[in-house]
Amino acid sequence: MAPWWTGGLGGAHSAPADYPRGSHYGDDNDRAMTDPNTMKDTEDDLASGPAHDEFEWNIDAAAKLSHAQTAIAEFTYQITKLNYLHAQLLAARDGTLEPDWRATITTIAAETTTEPADTQQSARSRAAADLAAIPPADWEPGRKVGWRTALDAWFDVIKACLADTERAERHLRAETWMSADSVTARITMDRDLATASYRAGLAAGGLDVDWYDWLIERVRLWPDVKRRNDQLDLMTLEPDYRQSIEQLPPYWA
Repeated sequence: MAPWWTGGLGGAHSAPADYPRGSHYGDDNDRAMTDPNTMKDTEDDLASGPAHDEFEWNIDAAAKLSHAQTAIAEFTYQITKLNYLHAQLLAARDGTLEPDWRATITTIAAETTTEPADTQQSARSRAAADLAAIPPADWEPGRKVGWRTALDAWFDVIKACLADTERAERHLRAETWMSADSVTARITMDRDLATASYRAGLAAGGLDVDWYDWLIERVRLWPDVKRRNDQLDLMTLEPDYRQSIEQLPPYWA
């Protein structure tokens, strides 16, 4: 008679009589070790071990890093384009915008850094090129549309520019779990200055519009103490302040 551990001539393993059913040698476990569903569960358990978890974590971290880099590059593009536009609008209102401003910003953007492969440099160059490609606007020099049309066009665009800037910065801060309170406060102050400039333009055109006292009241509400005090000093201590704001560019005539 063959020993019990050999299972006879190629037969199933049989446990000795003193081994209980369900032990390592019992037929319940024999079925479990050969059942396809049980074997699949075992493979899944092994696959979800520390090495597998670390592999998944590495993939997830790489994906998040790639997403963050893409988001930063897109933000750099959007905010740079808006900053470039805002600078041109301020120059247009002051009467200092050059007719060739489009060529100027593309040149400046290209000279920002000597690293052409830099991601942020690429975003800056693209922002300048896209802004330079916008259709001619009534707030630009030499359009000959009249001061009121030019002033209204300028105000519409600068309001949209500030709104888009706030939206872009708030979105980035939400992505990075940062407070957007400072963004809202800064854009509110910039919007007050733009509105006062528009009202001053209307007054310069002959309309009975108050802008100085209106702006004084707005500035007193600004939460940024330094900027508030600087603006109040500028408005109250600079003798030519009113005249410098209450004017229209000659090229808007």
